[in-house]
Amino acid sequence: MAPGMDEDRLLAEIERLLAREDPALDERMTALGRQFTEGDAAPGPARPARRERTGRRNWRKVVAIAAVVIGLLGILLTAILSRPADSGFEQPPPAGMPPAVTLRI
Repeated sequence: MAPGMDEDRLLAEIERLLAREDPALDERMTALGRQFTEGDAAPGPARPARRERTGRRNWRKVVAIAAVVIGLLGILLTAILSRPADSGFEQPPPAGMPPAVTLRI
């Protein structure tokens, strides 16, 4: 006998014994089982809509795209703001420093 069939047989036996020992529990579990099987047949409050069930996957995709965009913007702004200013004329050296000497060959 296959292991799965053996487990099913044991679980069925346990279920029968519990139903015999506590009929009220068996009745509640049967009602609960019916509620879940009916929820699978028709979408309703017991079963979330398809868009809600896949929300986790969409959430991860949105976060990944946002992280990439923020990273690229950070790199772009760093490159733009860290380049030297191109004012068209040489700035005087800071106070207390001698002017730079340019050698022409």
